Amino acid sequence: TRGNIQNNLKERNSYSNHPAIQIRGGESSSTQINLSASATMASLFAGSVGGAIGVGVSYPFDTLSTKAQVKTGKDEIQLSLIRSMARIWKSEGIRGFFEGVLVTMVGQAFIKAIQFAVNEITFLWLEKHSTIQSNVIKMAIAGTLAGLLSSFVVTPVELLKIRMQSQNKLSTIKKDDDASPQSYDNELDCARSIVKNEGWNVLFFHGLGITIIREIPSFAFYFVAYGLLAKSAMADVLGGNAAPLVFGAMAGWAMWIPTYPIDIVKTIVQVQTRERGKKKELLSSRQITAKMYRAGGIRAFFDGLEPKLARAAVKHAVTFWVYEVLMGFLRPSN
Repeated sequence: TRGNIQNNLKERNSYSNHPAIQIRGGESSSTQINLSASATMASLFAGSVGGAIGVGVSYPFDTLSTKAQVKTGKDEIQLSLIRSMARIWKSEGIRGFFEGVLVTMVGQAFIKAIQFAVNEITFLWLEKHSTIQSNVIKMAIAGTLAGLLSSFVVTPVELLKIRMQSQNKLSTIKKDDDASPQSYDNELDCARSIVKNEGWNVLFFHGLGITIIREIPSFAFYFVAYGLLAKSAMADVLGGNAAPLVFGAMAGWAMWIPTYPIDIVKTIVQVQTRERGKKKELLSSRQITAKMYRAGGIRAFFDGLEPKLARAAVKHAVTFWVYEVLMGFLRPSN
């Protein structure tokens, strides 16, 4: 049980044998793992709190990245990170860095709960019932399923986040056919506007396909990277406090660098609006990709990468650290 694993942890005093990592790549064949309801609830709670706190502290970087992404393919000069921060501060103040943060924190609580719990449950099932020997393959399968299932929550949460973050930019680019001059008072107002003008289907499913395409490889890379790092010699060198921070940041980079071009396309897909009854055609993911390439070549697919990597490091370092700390308290005993 998890309690047995915790006792082994205390006896051997090794971070690489931490139970939260053990499930994502440990080789505890001598330990019988029973997936109790209390253990699952602990993982759900720890994942939700870690996800909410992680996204909250890193949110300004996400805003900077989104604002850069919605400019991609337009006839505008991309600003440096510092100049972008100065522009937001001057025009919108501190609030400009946190547009949409509430719905994103609440959404991330659900999203991370799903991802961590599905990842653990899937890995445990594969450990007990599959003939797959490679832990890397099992971690990849578990991460893939976690990304797939969480996409159905990620899609509406990120739609609201993107609309909130980009609204000031969109309101000033009225000549852009893909943009809407609509501005929102808060996240609820944004959701109401989407339902009223575009329909419930848009709120829950606009951009779902491209979100799934991004999430599946992202979380395969994410959990594999963290699991391998946590079982490396570096884990014991860093210790239980520093290891989740360092490995969380590195796992964040591992998931974002290879999938970032997909993320830009997804942002542009979701920022597009079309009122019900209008004949305006929205660009598909393929059309957006072609348009971006014609406008800026390969480099266009990496606009806003710097703040996204900064955000990934902070967010996932904090997420995993909080997760590990809470699991240490919540993990059921014998």
